[in-house]
Amino acid sequence: MTEPLKAFRFSDLQAELQSADLWLEARAEGSYDGIFSDTRELNQLTGSSLVFFCRRGLSKDGHQFIPELLKEGRVKAFVVEEGVDLIPEDRDYLVVRDSRLAMSLFAKKLYGDPTRDLLTCAITGTNGKTTSCFILEQVLKSAGFRTARMGTIDSRFENDRWGSSLTSPDFVLFQKLVARWKALGAESLVFEASSHALSQGRLSGVEVDLALFTNLSPEHLDYHKNMESYYQAKKILFSSLLRNSSKQKKIAILPEDQAYGSRLLEELKGSGLNLWSWGEGPTSEDDSQRLQLEEWSTSLSGSEVSARFRAEKIQFRSSLIGKHNVENLMGALTAGLALEMKLSEILSSLESFQAVPGRLERVPHPRSANVFVDYAHTPDALENVLQSLRPLCQGKLRLIFGCGGDRDRQKRPLMGQIAELFSDVVYLSSDNPRSEDPLEIINQVLQGMQKIKPCRVIENRRLAIETAISEMEEKDVLLIAGKGHETTQEIMGQEFDFDDREVVRAYSGA
Repeated sequence: MTEPLKAFRFSDLQAELQSADLWLEARAEGSYDGIFSDTRELNQLTGSSLVFFCRRGLSKDGHQFIPELLKEGRVKAFVVEEGVDLIPEDRDYLVVRDSRLAMSLFAKKLYGDPTRDLLTCAITGTNGKTTSCFILEQVLKSAGFRTARMGTIDSRFENDRWGSSLTSPDFVLFQKLVARWKALGAESLVFEASSHALSQGRLSGVEVDLALFTNLSPEHLDYHKNMESYYQAKKILFSSLLRNSSKQKKIAILPEDQAYGSRLLEELKGSGLNLWSWGEGPTSEDDSQRLQLEEWSTSLSGSEVSARFRAEKIQFRSSLIGKHNVENLMGALTAGLALEMKLSEILSSLESFQAVPGRLERVPHPRSANVFVDYAHTPDALENVLQSLRPLCQGKLRLIFGCGGDRDRQKRPLMGQIAELFSDVVYLSSDNPRSEDPLEIINQVLQGMQKIKPCRVIENRRLAIETAISEMEEKDVLLIAGKGHETTQEIMGQEFDFDDREVVRAYSGA
């Protein structure tokens, strides 16, 4: 249940709303103790005087729920963009230009603007957000900060944990969680900023000190329609949230070897942001805010990295595997340097960091077989992981994967093409089919495959895992891709307990 807010009136936020050119008119007599914009949240609220924000979504308009909510005695007021004629005399209303932005200002003020006083770091990109978030969390902790983390796997501060249904929560829940953690003693926050959250304004009101960009490749194009729109959504973190932040640092961390990273770096010059970058190209004495990746190597036991910063050579070892993880480490190292942390503390945290759940996570096996579970569910992520494992595999590289239902249908043939190109044996199975027919998804994946390598279609994911393990030979490597840390499988609107790692352990007797 959600505890009531401290009583407030519309007039308490009138100045802020007028300054943002949002306030139009109001009929407001009472005080209130709760806000919401999703009718499904009503039963979770314990307040007795609630305000409903009529926000416009992709498929529904909050204004259409006014008649239904008038039957609820606890709903005392509405924030609307139109439709005041639907609201009777015994209810209050506030008319605004944009109810979504208005709600973000309400949430920010009513929860005490918690990110204002925290060292707040945001990470965006297609792949690597979660791993980078975990690494940077450890870097901050090593520097003495009590750090909260919010992202795909979960949101937590020390022992206070909230499960995640979205990479980036709605701004009300965001502000509420951060306010709670701040009260518990949090001093810094690291969070993942998804393109959906950025484009929908779900992170409005967050005061950011540092923003880190990992990479960009095709994903969510069913929503963004094209790569340019996807890029512009990611750019919002830098051009809007970071640039308009009240913080002094305003640090941007960008990978200049990545196409969209270098573009973003160029476009942000002259923006007033504190620009830091890293890349493999040579550095000069004038590059005081650039980290050079000189050499790196990786094996099934970890990676070794050699870098250079301001003429100083930096070397460290990590348990993480693959070039994509070397890139994640470089981003976190650059962030630590930009935050003026001690190099020895940064390197200690990088070297002691262990695998993120479901991110190229090695699953113990009694025969010491090399079985890995990874969340790779985009073409680029799958290619990165397979290319990382390919040179390390002395036997056959076996792959189990599928594609999620109700998501990016156009990527399915490409996933099949990549699977066949970079692995030796493919076990094509079900992922989270959701409302779609699993076999139809599999057939769409098969359209991208030329069948030049062994490919087994085993729709039942548990059976696919058991079959692949039983067929492994010495020195083979098995990658189970797509679901990573997930502990359920969604089929026709129902969620069933399913964890790739637990299936491996159960079958292997580990």
